[in-house]
Amino acid sequence: MIVGTKRIAAVLGWPVEHSRSPQMLNAAFAATGLDAVMVPMAVPPSSLESTVATLRAMPMLGASVTVPHKVEVAALCDELAAGAKAIGAVNCLQLDGDRLIGHNTDEVGFSDALAASGFDVRGRRALILGAGGSARAVAYALRGGRAIEVIARRPQEVAWARAWPWTPEQLRECFARADLVVDCTPLGLGDSEEQAFVDALPLDALPGNACVGSLVYHRRPLLLERAAAAGYSTFDGKGMLVHQGARAFTIWTGLPAPVGEMSRALDASLSGT
Repeated sequence: MIVGTKRIAAVLGWPVEHSRSPQMLNAAFAATGLDAVMVPMAVPPSSLESTVATLRAMPMLGASVTVPHKVEVAALCDELAAGAKAIGAVNCLQLDGDRLIGHNTDEVGFSDALAASGFDVRGRRALILGAGGSARAVAYALRGGRAIEVIARRPQEVAWARAWPWTPEQLRECFARADLVVDCTPLGLGDSEEQAFVDALPLDALPGNACVGSLVYHRRPLLLERAAAAGYSTFDGKGMLVHQGARAFTIWTGLPAPVGEMSRALDASLSGT
């Protein structure tokens, strides 16, 4: 039960049951002695606008935003921080008086996770699979590299980037020149299409020193299993999740985030302990 003066943070998504943001942020609140709690809110696309209006009237710290709302929620903000404006997607909502400010902390989270993996984007070519809000943030984080290519199932989704048609020949060409492949699709979440999706990817065309990443964090995606078995370095979405959550915590509270506690809470949640 939420009582008294407790401040509330929320994570908005559809579905939202898979999100581990509440576990991480609640650990951060406890570690810093803040009287606050994060709760998940399942918000269908048709209810996004009304839900955001309701949040404005509540004693909110802020909200995290996950799929499929990251692009659409940007239009509901009064102001966009520089990163969110450049990316065109929002994953963190800050309430500043009666103003709603949209941030994108995915870019920082991905940059920190990639650095931890030892991959340097400078002079390297990246291939992004998917074109949603998270893919936009990843592309923004990789802007210091040599080139970025994007593959998506619907060409109209990638007007913001140079995209290649999804054909076997061009797909193989893309993989052959990629130093980094990042899967930003939801297919690693256990979708029935995951195996067919991974089977279609010509991992054998990648250069020997390529790195393969996925934004999925709650399980080991088939793509990463195949890439690791083929000898490529890999990374999953846990580091990105922790670091983007840490930035959101600081935006909402003005305090340094207890990253260690947040990371341990995520690991405990994923292991079921």
